[in-house]
Amino acid sequence: MVAIIHKGRHVAVVEGDFVVFVIGMRVNKLLSFSKWIPVFKAMGPMIRELYQNPEIGFLHTEFHFSWRRITLIQYWRSFDQLEAYAHGKTHLVAWKEFNKNIGNDGSVGIFHESYKIVNRGAEAIYNNMPSIGLGKAYSLADVSKESQSARERMNV
Repeated sequence: MVAIIHKGRHVAVVEGDFVVFVIGMRVNKLLSFSKWIPVFKAMGPMIRELYQNPEIGFLHTEFHFSWRRITLIQYWRSFDQLEAYAHGKTHLVAWKEFNKNIGNDGSVGIFHESYKIVNRGAEAIYNNMPSIGLGKAYSLADVSKESQSARERMNV
């Protein structure tokens, strides 16, 4: 898949509150394949379900891979919608499987962080970039006279 590069300077067009949800896993015991591969594989069906059902409130996710860790940065319309998904069947099944197969044995770690961003509490600028992050979760616009600086974009 070829990413379309948006030449020049652009800003994310975001109005209203939203939630940034950071979730991931860390492989603590590299040779424990039977432990960490199922945790990794559980992410795919959940992400697919989220993209196929926009009414859930999910907007977009970015994947980041490092040596032992996979991190997803997700954008949600509201904390209530994120919480409802966490209590829904798909996530609860994955959570129960994790607890049954890994629990506290230390082979795989999981984590999440949630941030509620209030209206105009975030800003983003992109220069010669494809759509990513907030710009992909929402939309992009050319930089205007009113959005030259981070301070202006946040209306501080």
